[in-house]
Parts: sequence; structure tokens; C-alpha cells
Amino acid sequence: MSSEIDLMKFEQSSGNLKWLPMVAAAFLRQLPQWRLDFAAALAAQDPDHQVDLLHKIKGSCYAVAAYNTIEVIHQAEAAQALGKPLAPLQLLRHLEWVEAELRAIVASAPAE
Repeated sequence: MSSEIDLMKFEQSSGNLKWLPMVAAAFLRQLPQWRLDFAAALAAQDPDHQVDLLHKIKGSCYAVAAYNTIEVIHQAEAAQALGKPLAPLQLLRHLEWVEAELRAIVASAPAE
């Protein structure tokens, strides 16, 4: 597994890596609700809601520089645009990897 969080791109976009723990914590606070909402959208076979959630998650992945996950979301969006059903396992696996990396980043951040 390669790193999900691109530290260099985060630093380029934010100006400083010191912001990553704060942005990561915000991402982690939203993740449980995204998982619940995504599971509900999958169970309901609601492609419009699935696409909306993918878009939200993708935007937040940009905020934490999770570019591998962004690519997986792009692929899922493209598949859905072609009328193909969503295969969520790869996306969920990437979100688990993002979560693990962000938790480590938050845990290793110096106390203020």
C-alpha cells in the first residue's frame, strides 16, 4: 500500500504542513456519518445520493491531499455516469487507509 496522503501536495496547497492535523481531525469527524450515509444510499440503490456523497467525500479528500482515493472516486463517478453499478469495496478500502494515516497524523501532532 502506498501512502494515501500526499504531504508535498498538502504543503503546496495549504502553505504549511502544520495545518494538516487540524484538517485531518475535521475529516475524521465527518467520516462516520459519510459511512452511514453511503451504506444507506447503497442499500436503497439510490445512485443520485451515491453520486452526491462521492462528490462530498472527494472534496474533503482534496482538503487532506488523499489523491489515490480521489482517483478511485473519479473512476466510480465515471462508471456511474455510464450507468454501471457502483462497486464500493475499493473506495471503502481507500477510506480505511486514509483514516489510518490521518489518525496517525493527528496522534503525532504536537500539543498546543
